[in-house]
Amino acid sequence: MMTHCSKPGCPHIASVVLAYDYAQQKVVLDDATGGDISPHHYAMCLRCAEKLKPPRGWTIDDRRVAVPLFASERTDRRVSVPEAPSNQEGRDSEPDEARQLFFGSSL
Repeated sequence: MMTHCSKPGCPHIASVVLAYDYAQQKVVLDDATGGDISPHHYAMCLRCAEKLKPPRGWTIDDRRVAVPLFASERTDRRVSVPEAPSNQEGRDSEPDEARQLFFGSSL
């Protein structure tokens, strides 16, 4: 079952859990895990969580894991493949980066 945002009037699906730490005057944002949340926490959609302003004098502790949407934003590095020997002069003139490899093909 999907949980909707706790903010009144917001119809979006919740993806963030909001909690208040009164002792440290801190607002904590965490990823929703999909299970039941504590009655002391609030389910919020991404849009409402991004617009959240903490009470004056409080800080926001954002514990959400940022998932990269594009390959260029990922931190993992690709393994470089050595160039093929240049004895295949009759081959098409595409650079190696533009050539698509298929299963079982060689560089």
